[in-house]
Order: sequence, then structure tokens, then C-alpha cells
Amino acid sequence: MNIVNSTYVAALAVVLTLTTISSAHATSSKEADALSAAKVSLVQAVDMLEKDGKSKTVGAEFDIEKNIAIWEVKMLGDNGVLEYKVNANTGTILKIEDEHIRGKLMSFITGITMQDLKNEKMSLAEAVRAAEKKFNGKAIKVEIEHENNSVQYDIFVYTPAGTHKYKIDSITGTLLN
Repeated sequence: MNIVNSTYVAALAVVLTLTTISSAHATSSKEADALSAAKVSLVQAVDMLEKDGKSKTVGAEFDIEKNIAIWEVKMLGDNGVLEYKVNANTGTILKIEDEHIRGKLMSFITGITMQDLKNEKMSLAEAVRAAEKKFNGKAIKVEIEHENNSVQYDIFVYTPAGTHKYKIDSITGTLLN
């Protein structure tokens, strides 16, 4: 195995490990309180970042960093993936990180392209709204997958009774679980 292949294999292992860890997303009481108090929803953060039409959201998650409630929103554009950290109380962009390597690996792993996202009939924001309404809660995380020749959203909705996962096909708008 040459050095380039071994580097990609190592990087892929790290991404898969991080994905597994983040998939076990549990909301603490501190996070639940911060989410309830947040003035900016996941949908509002996504709408603000997608306004220019040049990039599409490929993932978002609620978090608390340095005692500030934030939305971490990953955006795919022509130049790769950028992660925006948006203050969940003010809507202010606190930081933008270049996810160049992780973005390339994300495309490699998921197979998602900008064209796939442009072909969707139901936007990520519409899918999140539907999941929040169905479970009468607030979305805390959304992931995008490319399965069965379509883009699918995995939306995690927090309610006082627990966190629910909602999977929807972006082309048909069909609930898959």
C-alpha cells in the first residue's frame, strides 16, 4: 500500500470513528435547556447560510462551546465543505472552518454531489420542519446520506420524552422509517 492510500485509509478510519461517536448523540439537561432557550432554530441557521444559493447544507448539529449555544452547519459548495458555527441565540456567524479534507472524504464516503442536492424535491429545511412537526420537538442534528440513488435526511428531534430519528427521502418526501 503506498503512502497516499494509507493516508486515505487512516483518514477514513478517523472520520468513521467520529461519525460513530457523534451518532450516539444524547442531549444532556444543559443542552436541552440551551436548546429550549435558543432564539435561532436549525432551519433558520440553514436558511440564512443557503440564502446565496451557492452552497447546500450537508449536516448540522446543536452544540455548546465555551458556554455558547451554537449550530455547527456543514455547507457543500463548489470549493468543498465549510463548517459554520452560528450563535443559536443571535444568528451571528462565530467562526468558519475549512473542512477541505473532511469534505472530500464525506463526498467519497457518501457519494453526495452538488448535483444530487440540486435535484432534491424536498429541501433539508423542509424535511426538518416536517420532522419537528411530526414529533412536536426541536431538531438537534441532521445528516445527509446517498442511498438507493437518492439523497436521504436523517433528522434527530429532541422532545422531553427522548430523541427521535426521522429518515426522509429528499426526492419523494417519503418517510422511510
